[in-house]
Amino acid sequence: MIRNILVLIIILVIYYALRTVFRSARHAYHAGEKRDRLQGEEMVLDPECHTYVVKARSTAIRIGGKPMYFCSATCAKRYEEKNRN
Repeated sequence: MIRNILVLIIILVIYYALRTVFRSARHAYHAGEKRDRLQGEEMVLDPECHTYVVKARSTAIRIGGKPMYFCSATCAKRYEEKNRN
């Protein structure tokens, strides 16, 4: 009788230990997904064609001492020509 109770206790201890390990592993895995999803690149609005562009890949020029970001050199040139007057 005592032997059966000890076996049952050992089985319960193993069950709770494994459940804790798997829960923490699952939590760590999903926490990494959330962190990756929230990180992103800064987007800027092209004032000429009104599209959003990743800032690192945009064409940047200074107009009046202020940096302006464009999706392409063509849009930057068009914007300069329109606002030159």
